[in-house]
Parts: sequence; structure tokens; C-alpha cells
Amino acid sequence: MPLRMTSSSLNKFIWNNAIVFILLNSSGALNYIFQIILGRTLSPEQYGSFNSLLATGALITTPFTILHLVFSRFIARITDNKLQKIKSLLTICLKIILAIVFGIALIGFLSAQWLKNFLHTETTLPIILMLLATFFAAFQNVLIAVCEGMQRFLTLGIISGGGSLARLLFAILFVVVLGWGIEGGLLAVTFAAFSALVFGVWQLRDVFKSQAVDLPSNSWLEMARFSIPSFLMLTMVAIMCNIDIILVRHYCPQDQAGYYATATILGRIAFFLPSSLLMVLFPSVAKATASGAKDHQYLLVSLGLTTILSGIVFLVFFLAGQSIIQVVYGNQYFSAAPMITIVTAAMGLLAISHVIFSYNMARSEFGFLWPLIGGVLLMLSLVFLYHDSAKTIAWILLFSTVTIFLGTILNRAYLSFFQPKPPI
Repeated sequence: MPLRMTSSSLNKFIWNNAIVFILLNSSGALNYIFQIILGRTLSPEQYGSFNSLLATGALITTPFTILHLVFSRFIARITDNKLQKIKSLLTICLKIILAIVFGIALIGFLSAQWLKNFLHTETTLPIILMLLATFFAAFQNVLIAVCEGMQRFLTLGIISGGGSLARLLFAILFVVVLGWGIEGGLLAVTFAAFSALVFGVWQLRDVFKSQAVDLPSNSWLEMARFSIPSFLMLTMVAIMCNIDIILVRHYCPQDQAGYYATATILGRIAFFLPSSLLMVLFPSVAKATASGAKDHQYLLVSLGLTTILSGIVFLVFFLAGQSIIQVVYGNQYFSAAPMITIVTAAMGLLAISHVIFSYNMARSEFGFLWPLIGGVLLMLSLVFLYHDSAKTIAWILLFSTVTIFLGTILNRAYLSFFQPKPPI
């Protein structure tokens, strides 16, 4: 019989949400200052190129982001020798990531010329710098996943915020002071990821100093089974957040790519502002599911907060988007104004859907993957057929996100009316 959720559990959940929200969104604010500095320093064509490279790097690191789901679920179920088992999990995972990174490096260097032509960069140096930043970010994701699984949300926020601050400072040095352009921006991202990685290792020194013990024989099989839907979910969300910039860069004139990047960077606030709440939602629901406690209040709180935050962002850009673009980026990005409300609406709906994705994943309910994958395929198909302007691609993004949102709501309603099978 499911246990009732105690008021102390809900209070702790709300407190952890407050910590993560403040720290991670402080990090997000630093990231936006970083973007503003680059947007004002680079031309629209260079700015579009820079963000298409960042989006490519984000897609490459997507497989590594499944770790925060897998680790959270696994660590929540550990009852004895916790540090020792986490040490075993961490060291083995780092070795696997190292092998994968070498494989990606080989493929990346061999395909650098193709990527240069696809993204319309002048040389292959930005491609190489993007790959280097991606590799450090992959290892950083492992450490963040461990912090999330151990519910060390303060440490997690400091790692993220410290990396963002380092990126901003390096950008001022490399881009503003030294004038190194796109390459300087990518160097700032690389140095910041490395700094955050070093700091994360220091923060988890108690884990690294522990004596590793053998994990239960079925642990790796269980994690592998859970990794498949985790990979699908995170990959589809990453595509919805990043592929549009890459496609606009490929299909549309270079100045339009710069304007679209501006609209997307601002519009993503509706997605990333509340997304920090999911770092508390997933491990909390996973732990409640493992212990048999009720968890629906976690979903309701997260949905309510996400809807409010995304709604406020949409209203701000709907009412004053044009003025904000002019103040933040300058008159040269004025043409981004017609697209900002479209992208913001799409990102807001995706943020609300993402809450349900994470809740369902923590309960091992994977039916939401059907509308999610279907929406992504719909978007890619429509962009392939209709790509006459950046604004057209923005409308396709919104239409596809609405499809995902409606399908996700229907799936969650179905699970609420019909008793699901016990989680795996």
C-alpha cells in the first residue's frame, strides 16, 4: 500500500527547489550575460555561426546527459555502503566516458571538413574547439549527475554557477579584450568547462577517497534497461531545443541565422528558467517510488511553478520583446523581434511537457515517448519541406511542440485514470 507523503517531505522538496532554482538560474543569468556580450561584439553572421556550433556541441553531449536520470534512480535505491557503491559507479563510468570521448574525437576530426561546409564556417578551427569544449562538458555531466543523485543540490548549483562565471570572465578576456571572435568565444566555453570539472572533482573528494565495493550483479543490467528510454527522451528534447538553430544556419541566409539565434537565445528562457526544478523533481519521485510513497504532489508543485514561470516569460516577450531585443542586443538585431514570441511559446509548452516527461521517467512510465518522438519527426519532416525563411522554421517548431504537448497531456491523463503497472 502506498505511503502518504509527509509534510516534511514536501517542505524539503520545496526547499531543495528554492536552492536549485536560485543557484542554477543565477548560472543561467551569467550565461545570458555571456551571450549578450558575444551578441554585441560579434556580427549577426558570426553570432549565428557561434550558436550553431554551441547547438552542435549540445547535441553531441546529449547521450551523456542520461546519466543524471540513471544515477538519480540508482542512487535513490542504495541503502548501504552508499559512498563506496557510488565510487564504483563513478570510476567505471568515467572509464567508459573516456573511451567514448576518444571515439567521438576521432569521428569529429575526420568529419571536420564536412561540418565546416555544413555550418558554413571559414575554417575547421571552430569545429575543433567546439569538440574540445564538448569533451570537458561530457566529464562535467558525470559529476553533476552524481551530485544530483546524492541530492547535493548546493554543490550542484555551485559547480554550474562557477562554470558560468568562468565562461563569462574568459569571454571578456578572449572576445572583448583580445578580439578573437568566434574562436575566442569557444575558448571561453572550453576553459570554463575544464574549470568546472576540476572544481567538481574537488567537491566530490569524499566519494573519490572512498573504497570501492562491488555493485549488485543486476545493477548494470537494470541501468542499461533504464538508459534506453532515458536516452530517447533526452535526445528528443535536445533536438527540439537545438536543431532549429542548426537548420536555420544551413537553409537560410547567414544574417537570418543570426537573428534567429537571438530570438532563440531569449526564447529559451521560458524553457531553462523552470528546468532547474526537474533536478529536484526526478530524484524525489524516484525515491518516493522506490519506497512506495505517494508522489503526485511533487508533480503538481512542479507543473504549477513551471507554468507560472514560463507564462511570465512569454507575457514579457509578447508585450515588450522588440524593446528588449533593442536594449539587450542593439538595433542590428531588430529583425529578430517577429520570431521571439513564436519561439518563446514553443519553449514554454516544451518546458511544461518536460515536467511530465521527468515525472513519468522516475516512475518508469514510458508511453509519453510516442508523442515526443512523433513531434520531433514531424518537425524535421516539415523543415525539410518548408524552409523558405527563419520565421517559417519558428512556426514549424511551435506547431510540433503543440503536438508534443497535447500528446503528453493525453498520455498522463490516461495513466491517471487507469492504474499503471508497478514500476520496473
